Amino acid sequence: APADMDARYRLAGGQMAANQHQAAADTLLAMIADDRDWNDAAARQLLLKLFEVVGLQDPWVAAQRRRLSAILFG
Repeated sequence: APADMDARYRLAGGQMAANQHQAAADTLLAMIADDRDWNDAAARQLLLKLFEVVGLQDPWVAAQRRRLSAILFG
């Protein structure tokens, strides 16, 4: 349900739990692009937690941070 932010947030949490990091990042980044302030920026906060789980020095995290920056500042 693309318009249901709560459902998308739960989906991202499930993707994280299943170690589907790319899918979770894609879901969360899409949510941020749609409404960055939804639920006190919950999607961005969860994305940052995902970055910590993967490891802040991981090249994948750097790529996702660039995507986040493009959404926020692009």
